[in-house]
Amino acid sequence: MRIEITLPIKIKSELNIREHWSVRHKRHKKLHKLIWLSFLPHKASISLPCVVTLTRVSSRALDDDNLIGAFKTIRDYVADQIIPGLKMGRADGDPRITWKYEQRKGLPKEYACCILIEDTK
Repeated sequence: MRIEITLPIKIKSELNIREHWSVRHKRHKKLHKLIWLSFLPHKASISLPCVVTLTRVSSRALDDDNLIGAFKTIRDYVADQIIPGLKMGRADGDPRITWKYEQRKGLPKEYACCILIEDTK
């Protein structure tokens, strides 16, 4: 099983952003809905254990600690789709899910988040 989902979003490092809580909440709510909609056709075919690779496409690269921090919200929402029913932020700690992070250079003003889920059986 191999599932690839590409979301047309700009991933920012949450560690360096200073913004009002309501702006962040609105962005996270929109992101949560987008991930939920993207996973609807794939939910039945996801099985554990699996490897989830999160790839950031942008014209500029982030260093490794900012890359992981930038994906924290997306990681929580993806894990919630793979293992539903747990409290938000708990499913990503499941040992049956292995997380990998990558980034690749895109064209100027080309932003995307690619989610790849691969079965390890």
